[in-house]
Amino acid sequence: MRTYSSTPIDNERYEAAIARRIKANASKTRYKNWLAENPDAAELESYVYAKSYDNNGQGFWGSMADAIGEWGALTEGQTKAVRNSIEKAAQRRAEWAKENAGSQHLGTVGERQSFTFKVVAVSSWDSMYGTTYFHVCRDKDGNIIIYKGANPWNAGDIINCMAKVKEHGEREGGKQTIIQRPTKITVNGETW
Repeated sequence: MRTYSSTPIDNERYEAAIARRIKANASKTRYKNWLAENPDAAELESYVYAKSYDNNGQGFWGSMADAIGEWGALTEGQTKAVRNSIEKAAQRRAEWAKENAGSQHLGTVGERQSFTFKVVAVSSWDSMYGTTYFHVCRDKDGNIIIYKGANPWNAGDIINCMAKVKEHGEREGGKQTIIQRPTKITVNGETW
């Protein structure tokens, strides 16, 4: 252990601090170079951090966010993969907008009516109140019906029910009818 002016210096900690500082400076330089070489780098970075947040910092998007944070930039291959993801997402949004363009609002807000629809997609999450299921559905005319509640319907199920029209909304270029409190439910023709 060396001493300078009566203060002992721990060589291991000192060397580790130097290595951290060198790495931090290299990261800053890589980041500046990445921004300069890729005109869309800010968009890529924003997209990566948003996707990482959506996935709780896990998986592919968490790794991409860590790469930017630790190394200051994405590799050429990672940059290409993120660009491809952005492009595919834009294509999906365009397809959804085209598919949803003909969707109309159903019923009158606040009134109960009969609905028959097919469940297209389901997601769920747990909370202190139990499991909540989010259903994206379509009727025979392609109109979008959204239901969020405790009923665990599956994608592909044909649902017939009475429900209250909670509100009319619009998303991704399509008009949506949000329903609540379904009753007199049949799933695939069987009373539920």
